[in-house]
Amino acid sequence: MKLILSILTVVMFGFGAGIAGAADPMSDKEATPRLGERFTKDTIKGTLMKMDGDYSSIKDTEGKESKIHVDTGTKLDKVVVGDKVNAYITDWGHATTLQRDE
Repeated sequence: MKLILSILTVVMFGFGAGIAGAADPMSDKEATPRLGERFTKDTIKGTLMKMDGDYSSIKDTEGKESKIHVDTGTKLDKVVVGDKVNAYITDWGHATTLQRDE
C-alpha cells in the first residue's frame, strides 16, 4: 500500500509540475542566444524598422539600416516593427537569434 501511495505522490507531483510549467505560455518562447553566439556572432542593436517575409531591417543608433535574414531556424522573440531588438547574425547576414531588447 505504501508503494502505491508513493507512486501516486510522484505522479501527482509530476503532473503538478507540468501544469505549473504550462501556466506561463511564453516561458519557452524567449529567444536567448547561446554563449557561443554571444562570442562568435556579430550583434546588431537597434529598432526593428521592417519585417518583409524572410528579411527584416534594423536601424542602429547611428542611423545605419541593416537587412537581416530570418527563417525557421532563427530563435525569435515575438517582436513587432518599432521594437528595440538585438540580432545575433552570421557573416552572411543570417540572424541566429532575434530578441527584444528590454
